[in-house]
Amino acid sequence: MKEPTYLDALKTSWDLAWHHKSLWIFGLFAAFLGQMGILEILTKVGVTTSNLEIPSALVMVWNFIAELRHSDMSFFSTLPVDRWFLLAWLVVIFVSFGIAFLFVSVISQGALVHRTAVYIAKKGKKMPDAHESWHASVVHFWRLLSLNILRKVLIIAMALFVGWAVANALIEPTLGDNILFLILFVLASLMGLVFSLWLVYAVGYVVIEEYPFVKAIRAAWRLFTNHWLVSFEVGFVIIILDVIASLLALAGVFIVFFPTLFLLVLSIYFKAHILLTIGIVLGIVLSTLYVMLLGSICTVFTTSAWTFLFTKMHTHGMVSRVLSWMGKA
Repeated sequence: MKEPTYLDALKTSWDLAWHHKSLWIFGLFAAFLGQMGILEILTKVGVTTSNLEIPSALVMVWNFIAELRHSDMSFFSTLPVDRWFLLAWLVVIFVSFGIAFLFVSVISQGALVHRTAVYIAKKGKKMPDAHESWHASVVHFWRLLSLNILRKVLIIAMALFVGWAVANALIEPTLGDNILFLILFVLASLMGLVFSLWLVYAVGYVVIEEYPFVKAIRAAWRLFTNHWLVSFEVGFVIIILDVIASLLALAGVFIVFFPTLFLLVLSIYFKAHILLTIGIVLGIVLSTLYVMLLGSICTVFTTSAWTFLFTKMHTHGMVSRVLSWMGKA
């Protein structure tokens, strides 16, 4: 049997991402959970080093609550009963929408993994129906949600870890503080990469092998430790492809805003500000749609690549390219 290679993984992932456009809707929702792989932890840790508000969303919520404590609450006390009911309904609606969106995102991630696994098993001859993959993922919802929550908690923990190092290096820094920051940054990044790849494989065990949560975590750790070099090699390749995709996103947004520049010239010439407004709105809408489409395709590609890697390592094993080039495998 031919040994699977990284090129096989990339070809299979590209075929799924480009020729099976029904997967894009799954990719669109799954993208909001964060990318499967190691790019997310690198970006989060990198952002942390340049922004001490860690994590920024939590700081914003805390500042909002703090402002409420010192503000005049008489406005709420004067609201009539019918307005209170309206406010309560709005809160219920938004919370329900958020829960529904989270549910669809988690199920979409599992459906992508399931469809990719079936595609690989049948060697691309037959794709499972979207409803089949959807229902197969629904069964594993709580385990998938738990894995995603665990991944987010670990990423936040690594970001806080680096944030403490940044703060320590900025407040009366010494040479020792700077060295400590460098060591902690590298250590947090490596730990984050390990955690991220570990949980990627856990998702595979949950969806494909239908392992319970704890068993999936343990099996994923064994798989990672047995193939840690292969995992980092593939992760490095995917990071390069992600950088290329980011450049395509920037170039696409720039091209999409060309009509805005044209309308800007017309608005100045005819002194019609409405043309500039139309151009800005059109540019924002088109660029948003473009980035969402590109993000959806990238999510399908990345998820498929890691699923391919998981299935081959789990069933056949994969040899590190670095070791092969060195003649040690």
